[in-house]
Amino acid sequence: MTKLIHKNKTILSSMSKTSNFIGLTLGLMFASPKRVKKGLCLILPTKSGMRTSIHMFFCFYPYQILFLDSDLKVIDIKTLQPWTFSYKPEQPIKYAIESWPGTFDNIKIGDKVKLQNFS
Repeated sequence: MTKLIHKNKTILSSMSKTSNFIGLTLGLMFASPKRVKKGLCLILPTKSGMRTSIHMFFCFYPYQILFLDSDLKVIDIKTLQPWTFSYKPEQPIKYAIESWPGTFDNIKIGDKVKLQNFS
């Protein structure tokens, strides 16, 4: 499992990751609260990044989402409510990490994070 680390503190210790079409489309749809709290890293298929939108269809809990560029710099942080049609950060992203609201409250836009056991 992958760890999300910010300022030498583990934020998520057993996060899953996905980069395939089905995984990127589903994200945490239909997930239990326990699964949401573990987190999921969506790895987008482009190195240069792109403006990608996130939807909350069939998501029954709010999620906090950390949007990162290819250097793992925080581009945006947003809490989305269930059934939100679409949210698109203003800048291109490479990674979107979904988890429970409040998980990323100590992380600020512009901060860098680390992903451990990511390969």
